[in-house]
Amino acid sequence: MLGPTEAGGTPATLTVPCRRFRCVPCGAVVLVVPRAMLRRRWYSACAIALALALFGIERVSPPAIRGQISPFGKVGYRAAAGWVTLGRWVDAVRSGQLFPRVRPSPAAFTRRQVAERAATTLGSRAPPPMDAPLTVRAFIGAAQVW
Repeated sequence: MLGPTEAGGTPATLTVPCRRFRCVPCGAVVLVVPRAMLRRRWYSACAIALALALFGIERVSPPAIRGQISPFGKVGYRAAAGWVTLGRWVDAVRSGQLFPRVRPSPAAFTRRQVAERAATTLGSRAPPPMDAPLTVRAFIGAAQVW
């Protein structure tokens, strides 16, 4: 799992222990993972939520967001101008594939507006106290059951 382990923390590459269980009646194998892990995503839900909050709420540039979220320090010359993965996450939120409980955005919304809506929704899912900044609340709220 990739991304920081706390809001504002250093990005890391983590090996996450997972448990497998076999259903006795049907024989199916179920993989149990921490809440922050998303299916078919390398980055944790918390890291994605933090990236969306930085992009949508704080209006940080994509290269700067990559520096805060991605554990990979070296990038190619084309990647220095932006971060394609961030755009993919925003598009996945818009289509309902990522964080499906986020209210659908109007078609006229820009990517920043979609990211802002997602971050505020995720922030509202964080448990009290509510005095933390919205970016931190989005990070915490993303770990809740989706």
